[in-house]
Amino acid sequence: MTPSAASMRPIILTWGSLLVLTLLSSLVGLMNLGTLNLAIAVLIAAIQASLIAFFLMHALHGPGLIRVVLAGGVIWFLILETLTWTDYVTRGWLLPSGK
Repeated sequence: MTPSAASMRPIILTWGSLLVLTLLSSLVGLMNLGTLNLAIAVLIAAIQASLIAFFLMHALHGPGLIRVVLAGGVIWFLILETLTWTDYVTRGWLLPSGK
């Protein structure tokens, strides 16, 4: 079964977008933007991940179970990020013993 040209168009556009975003990510990595480097890199990575999930993994038009699994993964990621952030923020709250 060969895919038609109409079904190949979103795949080719997604591939081109991923290439452009990869180039943009590399160029941002070469610039010295201070603390913005990390924020921009994470934003570009999130856009790339959403393009892959929605178009290449067909989560946008797939069955409901795919959306449930995708939502579960995003929620689990947010839980882990929240726990990591709270650990990092609260490290200096306790004084070392003996002082």
